[in-house]
Amino acid sequence: MKMALFDQNKALPVSEVIELRKQGLTDDIIADELSRKGYSQQQVGQSISQADFSADSSSQPQMSYGSTDFPMPGAAGTTSEMPAQSGEMGNIYERIEEITESMIDDKWDELIAEVKKIVEWKDKFEEKQVKITNDVEKLKEDFMILHKGVLGKLEDYDARMQDVGTELKAVGKVFKDVIPEFVDNVKELSSVTKGLKEKKE
Repeated sequence: MKMALFDQNKALPVSEVIELRKQGLTDDIIADELSRKGYSQQQVGQSISQADFSADSSSQPQMSYGSTDFPMPGAAGTTSEMPAQSGEMGNIYERIEEITESMIDDKWDELIAEVKKIVEWKDKFEEKQVKITNDVEKLKEDFMILHKGVLGKLEDYDARMQDVGTELKAVGKVFKDVIPEFVDNVKELSSVTKGLKEKKE
């Protein structure tokens, strides 16, 4: 059981966390990158914690090269680590590039989706605007037709009234000529009737 725990701790990517921090990546981006590699959240948290501890330890005064606890530059075990570190640096740059491209792609997809929504809204608005414009034009045409019809009726009514006025004038003139003669005839008839009554008596 202890051996399994030791293997798990040994597999923690503490060195990767330290290298990624040196590249200026935040802990959130580092955690996301390690999760993509298959590390569990617990392993990621432990790696970041151990990296913090290592950073605190490195800030303490270091022993001189004369100490037997630390190897001198160029000693055995130091030169063989340099190519490995260079390879890790190259892999770090590639991972940073992949993460950056992934983030840009996600943001770009979101931007395209928003732009599509704006374009759809613009198309719908233009369709409504065209429909409203057509309705207004139709209303104008209907109003002009109605206006012309009303004016035509008024002109026709005015012409008829003029004709009626002319006819009334003609009838008035006829009555003016006929009524005096009619009155005379009535008077004459009245006198004849009176004469007949006197003879009868």
